[in-house]
Amino acid sequence: MNNVSIYYGEKGVGKSTFLQEMFLQKPNVCGILQPRINGIKYLVDVATGEKRKLELGNKSDQEKIISIGNFIFSEETFLWGQQKLVDAIQSPNKLIIIDEIGPLELSGSGLEPVLTEIISDAISEVKKMILVVRPTLISDVIKKYTIDSSLFIKYGENIPSL
Repeated sequence: MNNVSIYYGEKGVGKSTFLQEMFLQKPNVCGILQPRINGIKYLVDVATGEKRKLELGNKSDQEKIISIGNFIFSEETFLWGQQKLVDAIQSPNKLIIIDEIGPLELSGSGLEPVLTEIISDAISEVKKMILVVRPTLISDVIKKYTIDSSLFIKYGENIPSL
């Protein structure tokens, strides 16, 4: 069964914005999105629209951080996102969106270790899932999460009814 769709496109083309416009607060859809709002990356709960600031401007003594390259992220917001994914797999919703699987997750940080569990559970429970990935990371994502067969949807193509 082909229940995992990989939605891909280059950084900054509008993948998150498109998914937000299409799925935010729609029935039977849950998961998380990572849109940029006024130039800052947030995590957004697809089911409720609740959002938390993910990207930090600089290091703060008051916040635990995760950094990669020049980017500084809130560890607390990632933990919140992980809980939203746990809630998603336990919900009766038919479609789970995970935006985005990137270098942090591939290295075991960010939304990990919950992400591995969620993807495995969704596949075994035959839930539909959209994973947002940059083109250069697709093969690494397929290998890490042992995704056998996927529908690949390039940004700009229509997402089929899932």
